[in-house]
Parts: sequence; structure tokens; C-alpha cells
Amino acid sequence: MQGVYDYIQDCDNILIASPLYFSELTGLLLAITSRLQTYFCARYFRKMKPIHKTKKGGVIITGGGDGKIEKAYKTACTLLHHMNAKSITPVVYSHDTNNIPAKNDKKAMEGSRNLALFFNNYGIKSLS
Repeated sequence: MQGVYDYIQDCDNILIASPLYFSELTGLLLAITSRLQTYFCARYFRKMKPIHKTKKGGVIITGGGDGKIEKAYKTACTLLHHMNAKSITPVVYSHDTNNIPAKNDKKAMEGSRNLALFFNNYGIKSLS
């Protein structure tokens, strides 16, 4: 995990990508990111700033079924804030993959493009 902490310190952008399981990020992703509790403890108990470099954050969620993305996006944003992401793009999601493959979801593809532009300092643009 120390390598992950080092990467978080150095990086400019952080992307959280996950399938949606029962309207939440996957259990494995949550198990790993629960180790970010060290940042919360540093900030609130030791009164230290654990990450000095400001980051940009993004979230990609895919899923089928009848769940909702809002809870998973809120969880991802909380994790990104703990990693010092001050600017987070709107969620990119393809949420009807039972019927429309993600690669055919035009809104998701445009969102992915906008996310890449945001991470590369070009802002958000429309495909048209």
C-alpha cells in the first residue's frame, strides 16, 4: 500500500472506475480505498495536511440492472476529496449495459472524452 500512497502524493489526476454492484462501488475497491482512512486521521486527529499537491478527479461507473449511480458517485467523490482532489468532473456512466453495450452508449463516450480533456487541461467540450 505504501506504493499507492506514494503515487497519490505525486499524481496530478485520480480516476476511480468501477462497475456498479447494488448501487455502490465494488467491495474490492472499497476494501482497498478504506486504507485511505490514514488521510482522514492525519487531517482530523493529528491536524496535518497529508497530501499537499492538489489533484483533479474523475469517476467512471458502468452497470446494468435497476440500481442508481448516485450513491456510488457520492462515495467516489468522498474518496477523491480525501486524496486532495479539489476539482471533480461530472460522473461518466453507462448504466443500461444489459440492453446497450457501454461502447455504444454515446453519452458515456462523450463523457469519457470530456474527462480526458479535463485531465489534460483542455476543459470540457461537446463532440458536436
